[in-house]
Amino acid sequence: MGTPVAYTLGRIIVDLYANDIGVPLRQVKTFQKYLGGSAANVSVGMARLGLQCGLISRVGADDFGRYLRERLAEEGVDHHMVITDKQNPTGLAFAALFPPADSEVLFYRKPCADIHLSLADLDFAALRQARLLEVACTSLCASPSREATLAALEEHRASGGLNVLDIDWRPSLWPSVEEARVCYHSALRLADIVLANESELAFAGNSTDPETAARHLLGFGVKEVVAKRGAAGCLSFTAGEVVKTSAFRTEVMNTLGAGDGFAAAYCYGLLNNWDTRQRLQFANAAGAIVVSRHSCSEAMPTLAEVQQLIATAEA
Repeated sequence: MGTPVAYTLGRIIVDLYANDIGVPLRQVKTFQKYLGGSAANVSVGMARLGLQCGLISRVGADDFGRYLRERLAEEGVDHHMVITDKQNPTGLAFAALFPPADSEVLFYRKPCADIHLSLADLDFAALRQARLLEVACTSLCASPSREATLAALEEHRASGGLNVLDIDWRPSLWPSVEEARVCYHSALRLADIVLANESELAFAGNSTDPETAARHLLGFGVKEVVAKRGAAGCLSFTAGEVVKTSAFRTEVMNTLGAGDGFAAAYCYGLLNNWDTRQRLQFANAAGAIVVSRHSCSEAMPTLAEVQQLIATAEA
């Protein structure tokens, strides 16, 4: 395993997704187990595209934590900054699937290992060598993970690296919207690129109009805001340009991993110095592949799969 060119920071949990489709959780009889959590999913997504990638997080000292470590190793993700927490268990998420509508998720995170990531867990020397840091912002919802996240962003920026924030807005994990906005604003001042779906952009940008919300975020010093709009494609906002691309048609199974697949692919494009339109198209294609599959992490496509979908659509 080589030196990571990118790290992700944030949630790593076990996903338990319903095998019974179209029924509420109380009626589900069996579940499929996967590695989950936004940061972990993105790290797997980047690894499958061929990037040397690492994850910064915590797992519990339990069999679920050991399972997650094994899955990261199998996917080729560097996990030397995935710390084993001896006090707090590995988090869980149960999901009921209602394709093509959004899935319903029930989190078991109080307490939870990944939100106890601490400053002492960070390998700053390794972080300084990476070209990109992608943060799933639920890591800001409580201490000590909040302080560790901001410290990682500060250190990575000081070393000349690129900071990518996935808004990853989960209201149920925050005490209040007001507290969340204060914490997000601190992180946004350290961000180069922001990724957000429509509801996340409205929250972070304090407006339901995508362009108004994006301009608000650019005011923090962000260089680019990418609005993920599902079947409507996506938009990229910079100080001088708005770029729009269309989505790829696909049969939807599970919408939960689309944003993580998109983020992994977008970061791949950034690290390869692609132009905005090429990055958006590639990320749209990756997201389309993920939503057609049952899981999040194990749905992440390879480089060949993304390229094939793009070529087929263009034919």
